[in-house]
Amino acid sequence: MNKKFGYVAVAALGALALLGVTALPASAAATGDTDVTFTLTGGTLDITPAASAALTNGATGDDDVSGSLGAVGVSDTRGSIAGWIITASSTTFSDGVGSAFTGVSYNSGSATATTGFITAGSAGEVSIDNAVPVAEGTAAVGNNTASFTPTLTVTLPTMSLAGNYTGTVTTSIA
Repeated sequence: MNKKFGYVAVAALGALALLGVTALPASAAATGDTDVTFTLTGGTLDITPAASAALTNGATGDDDVSGSLGAVGVSDTRGSIAGWIITASSTTFSDGVGSAFTGVSYNSGSATATTGFITAGSAGEVSIDNAVPVAEGTAAVGNNTASFTPTLTVTLPTMSLAGNYTGTVTTSIA
């Protein structure tokens, strides 16, 4: 019977040895972390003024002529906290014969529609014989839009001549 006991003892020792080799570590991790990253790309900052506008007709001897420039739209899809500034400038209004007017003022008025998080403001009525800020968007958070309907006023000299006058208003955004 000693022989059987010997075989059992060897088998038991073998089993214990296998358990020692295949046993789980005493302190296995119950959780693990994975660092995850991604990127969001921003879009563009765009302004869309009306392609053309006609001011109210006047008569010689009037002080000025004025009218709406139509809707000016702003679309900011940059997805940032950066605001924006609208600037405007005007060429001389000329009749093509020799008469010209340079006293041009612009009033963006209040923003008529906004979406997103933006505070849109106006500079009021300003002379745009040179490029100057006329409206701005501040306190931006993410994407936003705004719309303005500016009024343009051309001051007429007392000796203005009858004729058809044209000029160009350039509106930009940064």
